[in-house]
Amino acid sequence: MAFKTLLDAVNQVGKRAAWIAGDAGVLTSLTDSGRQSFIDQTVQVVNEGIAELYTASEIAQPNEQGESTLTLVTGTRAYTLATDLVQLRFPLRDKTNSQFIVEMAGGYDALLNLDIAQDDTGLPYYAAIRPTDGKLHLDRAPTSVENGRIYTYQYDKSLLMSAAADLVPFNDNVFFAMVPVWTQLYKRDARGDFDQPIFKAHLGRASRILTQKEPRSSYNPRVY
Repeated sequence: MAFKTLLDAVNQVGKRAAWIAGDAGVLTSLTDSGRQSFIDQTVQVVNEGIAELYTASEIAQPNEQGESTLTLVTGTRAYTLATDLVQLRFPLRDKTNSQFIVEMAGGYDALLNLDIAQDDTGLPYYAAIRPTDGKLHLDRAPTSVENGRIYTYQYDKSLLMSAAADLVPFNDNVFFAMVPVWTQLYKRDARGDFDQPIFKAHLGRASRILTQKEPRSSYNPRVY
């Protein structure tokens, strides 16, 4: 069963909160000049509600870790990493040649001090995130010998949804249980109108469906 998208969630909340009037007003994208403020606020509370659900359920959100690759290029010391990267998990691994690139102790400044002239070449062994642009800076610039070597790396991903087609991280049953939760969060932020019992009841229901068990009795959602 295909999961719902962020666009589906925004449309559901928009209907519940009455800033979408009927099927004729349903959004086909997350860009609409006349309703952009409503859309942006709803996207925010959908992300917030999902985080609240996983906190309440005491389980990790799916897809928290990603994997990508980096290909060495002759003469290139700095490489762009995955766009949704929050934190890189060293080491990088060249699976073909059983080589590693490990994190430089002391970070970027220490890496620069390792090679003051920044003219070392060859197989890289150390790297650090460059704070000026977020690229991965290597201790050595690869030569034609190392050109084309592929390193795989693991990283922690940003879990915030922003694109219309981004999938919510749970099935339809949890999705529809969360619609009233998102709606209450929207009403709280947009109108100062928040029904705590409705919020808590539906968050508990979504948590039970998600985990297939009763939530712990001592849990109390944050007071809004």
